[in-house]
Amino acid sequence: MDERESGGENGERRADDGRAKPAEGVRIIGAEEAQAAIESGHAAGRRPEDAPRYGDVPAQPQGPRPPLRFPLSDAAGTPKLPPTSAPSTPPPTEASAGPDLPHWTEPPSGENPRILPDDAAPDDDLGVWSSFATQGPRWRDHPADWEEADFDDASALADDETRVGALDTGRSALFSFDEPTPPPQSEPEPMTIRSRTPAADPPPAPRRARVGPGRDVGAAIGTGIAVGVVVLVAFKIGKAVSLALITAVLVAAAAELYGAIQRRGYHPATLLGLLGTASLSGAAYWRGELAFPAVFGLFTVFTLLWYLAGVVHAEPVKNTGATLLVFAYVGFLGGFAGLMLKFPDGIGMLLGAIIATVAYDVGAFVVGSRMGHTPMSPRFSPNKTWEGYLGGVSAAVVACLVIVRAIHPWGGGSALELALLVGLAAAPLGDVCESMIKRDLGLKDMGEFLPGHGGVLDRIDALLFVIPATFYLVKVLKLT
Repeated sequence: MDERESGGENGERRADDGRAKPAEGVRIIGAEEAQAAIESGHAAGRRPEDAPRYGDVPAQPQGPRPPLRFPLSDAAGTPKLPPTSAPSTPPPTEASAGPDLPHWTEPPSGENPRILPDDAAPDDDLGVWSSFATQGPRWRDHPADWEEADFDDASALADDETRVGALDTGRSALFSFDEPTPPPQSEPEPMTIRSRTPAADPPPAPRRARVGPGRDVGAAIGTGIAVGVVVLVAFKIGKAVSLALITAVLVAAAAELYGAIQRRGYHPATLLGLLGTASLSGAAYWRGELAFPAVFGLFTVFTLLWYLAGVVHAEPVKNTGATLLVFAYVGFLGGFAGLMLKFPDGIGMLLGAIIATVAYDVGAFVVGSRMGHTPMSPRFSPNKTWEGYLGGVSAAVVACLVIVRAIHPWGGGSALELALLVGLAAAPLGDVCESMIKRDLGLKDMGEFLPGHGGVLDRIDALLFVIPATFYLVKVLKLT
């Protein structure tokens, strides 16, 4: 350390020029020396007790306050103006009068009011402002209430229902560029409130679930006849052509459902699903029942790898579920048709199941459209009624006892059991489940491929439940 900074040998502090600095400290002096310093003016004595000190709060000013900016009104609504005559209290003296404070407001308003002189007329709005302080708010619920002199133009308040204070909630300024002027809305009729008793109300009339047929009956009949002819020709040719027709129908139905799901924002593995649906029917016809767990397991693994490899960059969980749903609903359940073709009398078994299902659909439609009143499932399918359900079951029983019993291997007893199985459980469950899916997807029909019927899936929805049930009925009755 430099010696000039730290001091010399005697510890004296020195400046940069080497000269010694005077030491700082406090020296106690005696009374005589203090008195001499006070007399010479180098020191001050103790201040008196009544002398102002640093930090003292000045006393409040005395005297009357200036008049208020907004005087209140009396009971009659006339504004109270500041008195022009001399105040009743004696004027303050010079000793008690405080300073003039024109900024005084109570309660504080945040700004200095303008003090009116005694000879100045008040503003025109003093009476209006002061009336709100004494009269309180008024509820105006009749057109005559706005005819008073409070407002010059009552039509300015005609759009109160679209305003919140000064904010217009009818249209947003963010979307006001190049927008067409909205059409004027009709004024709603005034609501009339009437007192009533429960006994005075008539009971509600029963609500019909369906009014009229709801479809082009002529086109539906023509399409149904054409499809029936194609099916009968394919079944007549042989099992290979029948399997090809079944596979094409299942692939078309799966494509419709995949397309409907895609329109709802999902990204299923559509190509993989169509390949799996087509392969399961052929594998079932080739290898029998062992093909179902093998194909389903492979399809699940490849679906997961589809999203793992990034073929589709989307949410893998929900899209994998959508892909598996369509494959299980259309491909897996429809694959039992290929499994039934493996039986020696497989074509006859399939033909009996198809005839019973068609009879149920026709009977349910005819009876339900004419006499249906009670919905089976108001939430998912309000047009399907219990009356139509009974009509469908009756039609299926008649068709099986008249037509199906003549087809080998169906006999009298087995045909009746097939009719009860199809009519009571399989067909109605297939219809309602497809209606649930369409309702969730916001669709009326899955497609427009079949005029008068909708899509392919709309026609085979009941068969997707009937064919597996028929397969196990054949196994139980040992008709193979």
